[in-house]
Amino acid sequence: MTNDDVGGPAQPLLAVKGLVKHFPLKKDVLGRGGGVVRAVDGISFDVRKGETLGVVGESGCGKSTTARLLMHLIEPNKGEIVFDGRTVGGSALPLKEFRRQTQMVFQDSYASLNPRLTMEDSIAFAPQVHGVPRKEAVARARDLLARVGLEPRRFAERYPHELSGGQRQRVNIARALALQPRLVILDEAVSALDKSVEAQVLNLLLDLKQEFGLTYVFISHDLNVVRYMSDRVMVMYLGEVAEIGRSETLFKHPAHPYTRALLSSIPTMDPDRRTEQPPLAGDPPNPINPPSGCRFHTRCAHAQAVCAQRAPRSAWWTRGRPSPAGCTCPAAGTRKRRRR
Repeated sequence: MTNDDVGGPAQPLLAVKGLVKHFPLKKDVLGRGGGVVRAVDGISFDVRKGETLGVVGESGCGKSTTARLLMHLIEPNKGEIVFDGRTVGGSALPLKEFRRQTQMVFQDSYASLNPRLTMEDSIAFAPQVHGVPRKEAVARARDLLARVGLEPRRFAERYPHELSGGQRQRVNIARALALQPRLVILDEAVSALDKSVEAQVLNLLLDLKQEFGLTYVFISHDLNVVRYMSDRVMVMYLGEVAEIGRSETLFKHPAHPYTRALLSSIPTMDPDRRTEQPPLAGDPPNPINPPSGCRFHTRCAHAQAVCAQRAPRSAWWTRGRPSPAGCTCPAAGTRKRRRR
């Protein structure tokens, strides 16, 4: 199995263009209801080779749906996914070949493992599906167990219920690496772990990224973890991309009002920086009937009349620094200087 770099280092490993996923709702016996849930609504972004793209946002913003769309676990209504210059699902890159080069680690470490398979068999299963002889697949599984810090002699023959949550997640990471992928999608992969185990798994992911030359899409609610792991960060709100930019730039100089509100929710131990008012009021709007124009205008302190009338486009502004943010009102992201 080979993973050749087709387009060179300058070409994005993954390019997403206009991705849409709407889930239809059933009508009741009286014919009421219907409509669609706009889980993902026309997002576009790319993932560069060798980077970690962090994805953040409130619950229900479409992060996990985006991950499943990237893996083609669910089919998009519209949009295109291009992997290293080749359209996913086309003749140049069939779905099976794409999934060999792209793997996913799920949040629930127990539910994502087959309870009837040992750890060795779980890791060796995918390589055998792709034509690797069983003896070689088992040897690869044992090697990967050792790479993720689990001694093969102790853990290879165990079943999922015999492992702790951190150990199971290490097995899931090993399983994701069994096909020697180029891209790994991590959907809340450490959120169910306690802090000490979480730190170990995060450092393991960084070591494996360097060792195998991996690219990550890292989805998480923990903003501190995203900052630690990510080269760039994408902020999602109600099925759309609010802002995307380099990690340090975005955390120090957020451009979009929603990004600033999200970052202000990070707990601090500094008594001079304590939060006295909630950064956001109310719940996100209903994704079945989202607001017109900018979807954040119903909760935005800087909203103007134009925000409800015109949907924003990503624009390059934020105190003179490059960071594309979808906002209609530039005044929300920068302060105007007074003329003397």
